[in-house]
Amino acid sequence: MINALRSETRDAILSKPVGAPEVRPNILIVDDRKENLLATEKVLRPLYANIFKATSGNEALSLLLRHQFALVLLDVQMPEMDGFETAMLMQEHDSMKGVPIIFVTAISKEEQYASRAADIGAVDYIFKPINSDILKSKVKVYLDLYVQRQHILELNAVLQQSNEELERFAYICSHDMQEPVRMMNSYASLLQEHCVDAMDEKGGRYINFILSNARRMQKMIQDILNFSRVGRQEVQIEQVDCNEIAREVLAEFDGVVAEKKAVVTCGVLPTLQTSPTLMRVLFQNLIGNALKFHGGDKVPEVTVSAEREEAGWRFSVRDNGIGIDEKFHDRIFTIFQRLHRKENFPGTGIGLSTCRKFIRLCGGEIGFESSPGNGSEFFFTLPESKR
Repeated sequence: MINALRSETRDAILSKPVGAPEVRPNILIVDDRKENLLATEKVLRPLYANIFKATSGNEALSLLLRHQFALVLLDVQMPEMDGFETAMLMQEHDSMKGVPIIFVTAISKEEQYASRAADIGAVDYIFKPINSDILKSKVKVYLDLYVQRQHILELNAVLQQSNEELERFAYICSHDMQEPVRMMNSYASLLQEHCVDAMDEKGGRYINFILSNARRMQKMIQDILNFSRVGRQEVQIEQVDCNEIAREVLAEFDGVVAEKKAVVTCGVLPTLQTSPTLMRVLFQNLIGNALKFHGGDKVPEVTVSAEREEAGWRFSVRDNGIGIDEKFHDRIFTIFQRLHRKENFPGTGIGLSTCRKFIRLCGGEIGFESSPGNGSEFFFTLPESKR
């Protein structure tokens, strides 16, 4: 009686994989002897799975065209087509990639057969007579792995869809918001130009508030658009002279460099197969930040360089600015995260997030080293293009 209760409890534990989906996973049993099929089916019946049976390799391959299996139990010795040949033909089907195959045999106990099974890609090689408890436990492990993998695939699909919907939402909203903000900025500029003399000091200050916030909103909308566009279109790879891109970007900062009396040094940069848009976005953000986040009496110094690595190139933008406190390091690449008041250092908190998203899309990585008062070094890697 006690043994019977133990057996029922054990079967209940094995009956359903953790987090099992509504649709049961499928098991395929292949054996030319019907009595073996029935015996194995009886052992596995308590498990949370659908069981399919085939009496030949051809019948098994036919089932493979109509169903997706989580596990295959395959007899070695069969007429016409043995288990090894059946397994090799199975693995030619895309649906069988990664599906575990367990060989079951009563005859071929020689080590050479087990080795051959391993070469084919079998996960196990079991000899008859089969211990039913061991078989159920082994099969349950592979069912659990299958169920977990399916859950991960489903979650990834849902997550990808959510990300795509959020990016589409950001793109549509920011695109539609551009026109009213542009109009607000234009009319505020006209008021400032033609009507400010008719206003008192308070009115002029209010106009300046409208203008500064409208321009800030335009910058934020443009940054959101840039962020949402990354990954929506295929990255165009071409031969890029990084020296030329750096010169164009530095020319955009001529006014800032002159105003701050900054010293900007750019080493010899490579010509490589990459995205020109990526390089422009990276240099604009990293050089712009190096010039922006500076305080005190020190003359701003910015150094741009690159060095060859085994798998590609490592670029660096170093400055002697205010640096970044260690407690904020994990927030640097998070979208909309700002470490300073906008009155002190204007910005939207989107630029570095765009850089990381874009560079990862191109197979690279971005990071930094920094401490308060000692400046920062932002670096990014780009792999050698195979094109």
